Amino acid sequence: MSPDRPTALHSAAPIRRRRVHYFSGFDPRGASHYHRLFREQGARPQPSGALVNTGTRQRSDTDPHTHHWPVQWQATAASEDPAAPSVHTEQVFMGWDDIIRAHWSRHPLALLREMLAVYAAMLFEMGLGRLRRAHPTSLLTCLLPLAGVLGALLAGAGVAWAAMAVDAVPASLRAALAAGLGLLTARFVLGQADQLGLFWLTRIHGFVRHMGRGSATGLETRTQTWIEQVIAQQQADPVDEVVLAGHSVGTLLTVGVVDGLLQDPRWQALQTGRRTAVLTMGQCYPALALLPRATAFRAALARLVAHPQLAWLDVTALIDPLCFYRTHPLASTGAAAAAPSAMPVQLAARFFQMYEPRRWAVIRRDKVQVHFLYLMTPDRAGNFDLYTLLYGPQPFESHLAQARRTAR
Repeated sequence: MSPDRPTALHSAAPIRRRRVHYFSGFDPRGASHYHRLFREQGARPQPSGALVNTGTRQRSDTDPHTHHWPVQWQATAASEDPAAPSVHTEQVFMGWDDIIRAHWSRHPLALLREMLAVYAAMLFEMGLGRLRRAHPTSLLTCLLPLAGVLGALLAGAGVAWAAMAVDAVPASLRAALAAGLGLLTARFVLGQADQLGLFWLTRIHGFVRHMGRGSATGLETRTQTWIEQVIAQQQADPVDEVVLAGHSVGTLLTVGVVDGLLQDPRWQALQTGRRTAVLTMGQCYPALALLPRATAFRAALARLVAHPQLAWLDVTALIDPLCFYRTHPLASTGAAAAAPSAMPVQLAARFFQMYEPRRWAVIRRDKVQVHFLYLMTPDRAGNFDLYTLLYGPQPFESHLAQARRTAR
């Protein structure tokens, strides 16, 4: 049987009820921010012509970090299939913003120490050559925080040098004036770099380094909690389809959860006749897989790429500098060559075709915004539509098969 073909007749039927477990990236804003984002984007005119209505967010009764909200997808006269059945989805936000905040460096000196540790790991553990071979753009992205610091230092030094040359200022005051203006300039440039997200990148790589060393406080326990939640919710309230969706660093978190689920007899029984559906967007697997101490992560990835009961769609975009575009999760680790390539099915999102030219000209300048385009409703139809994929009646297996045909 083809790996893209549903393993049971019921999996090809329209979905009426679905549950989506969503894992956000390294973002301390938490469930309220993402609920607002999904609600606003769902309310925008959908390229499919359907209506997406997002309900009220509620905190889980059993876990303070988990939130959920209902989503209803409804076809209209403008839809491709106006007679398509409505779909009710429970979106579950798998919260970990408390863990993010615990690892979020705030003081400039702490951030500087973290930056030095990150670059030391890239040089002496990961190897810049291996990172470049995995994906050349990722190496340039990793160097952006360093460029921001050097730029601030050069700008501050330049202003200080210029101030020292001002003859109108008494010689006794020039040094103090130059030092003050240089410091203010450096702080201003650093502030601009922070607004551009450069030091957010440092924090991300710092956390990934902790993941590779097994020192990400609370993550292992949270992963086990998530596995139990996914199983318990499907046992208590079975739905037609369960999708685990991760974005950015959230794609790294899905590895442990999905690997644990696929090895759990309870989940195997719940999934009889269908594969486990996984959607990853803007992935950064090699950033962790290339770290020497991340042996458990590489082993889990090796199991997933070869697992016959996994339906995994990996979406990246060429314009997204924060992802490893169309890169195998085990690239440059030495394990990729021996690993079967059945999964993931890779889809290159063509965002440039999905927005009006004037709007696209604005969007493409903000690289942080580009990294979140996977979660946005575009102006027009393209080859990736998150809100149809997560909330529409078409089974995940059908989307996967369509993505594979597109990639050929």
